[in-house]
Amino acid sequence: MTKNLAILALAFALTGCLVTVDSDSRPIHTVWNEGEVARLQVGRSDQDWVRASFGEPISKLSYADGSEIWKYRNRSEKDTEVGLFLVFSVDVEEERVDTLSIEFVDGIVSNYWIEEERY
Repeated sequence: MTKNLAILALAFALTGCLVTVDSDSRPIHTVWNEGEVARLQVGRSDQDWVRASFGEPISKLSYADGSEIWKYRNRSEKDTEVGLFLVFSVDVEEERVDTLSIEFVDGIVSNYWIEEERY
């Protein structure tokens, strides 16, 4: 019984020992932001407006039915330093890539979506 209480006390003591010391996120390459994407209007925005707002896409996919998908990418890094007992620390780096895909039918935006990848 005393052994179980000691283990339980140790478990409670250790739960507060994992501490995030520092977390920092920074853009590497940014082409678009949420505010600009919110201005896209399905059925109204055309390819000229998209090109003027976002620049040239990183890729264009053309389909037999005449539709196209343009892709734009944002890249950012996040560094998190985690410390244990303030003695041992680990630096965790994560890269995030957000891809904005815009579909056009007859030169007009018919759909758009954002895909997120983490490495």
